[in-house]
Amino acid sequence: MPTADRVLVLIDGQNLYQALRRAHGTRVHPLLLARELADGRELVGCRYYSGIHERDEDPDLFDFVTRRHDLMRRTGVTVVERTLRYHWEWEIIDDLPRPDRAGDDEIHRVRARRARVAREKGIDLALGLDAVYAAFTDAADTLVIVSRDRDLVEIAAEIDERARTRHVSVEVALVEDHGVHGLEGYDRTHWIDSDMVQRCRDRYDYRNRLDPDDVQGFVDSLTLV
Repeated sequence: MPTADRVLVLIDGQNLYQALRRAHGTRVHPLLLARELADGRELVGCRYYSGIHERDEDPDLFDFVTRRHDLMRRTGVTVVERTLRYHWEWEIIDDLPRPDRAGDDEIHRVRARRARVAREKGIDLALGLDAVYAAFTDAADTLVIVSRDRDLVEIAAEIDERARTRHVSVEVALVEDHGVHGLEGYDRTHWIDSDMVQRCRDRYDYRNRLDPDDVQGFVDSLTLV
């Protein structure tokens, strides 16, 4: 049985979404996932970091993400948003062989079209700063970072190096998938397997307005547990 301590879960939303989509084709609710990762310990907070589309650029996705984030907030999740940055890129239309399987002198002519692309900016920085702040203000004894981003491994090293009077454990949670390996530098690795995904699955369709009574029942079920 894990030692009783205070756990703060910090989720890189886009990183988790992409990993879940590849491995399971679904989404999970952050609070349900955070409770699983707390693993019997005291969950003192769940923070979810995500980009959000500009309404003028993509009104449908803006509404989708807004509805989802609003429901997260109602369940007690702290949602940290950053507006996505848009720019034009060339999108290759034709299929290409993998670079590691192509010859040194291989040349391919391809067709491309101009595409409007959204990119996240500042999400990793916000998560990292919050993690360090929580560690040094005694807000938690254990931080669980949900992300495969290797840059975030530096958080664990920084906290360990600067800790003087108390140890703060930094753990990582990764979606279990074929060929996915753990990340060195963390005190513990949690594997988000198919059973955990099903227990935490987000069943709502945010393309449409949510039924208020159904949502309230969901929120109440979480607050009563």
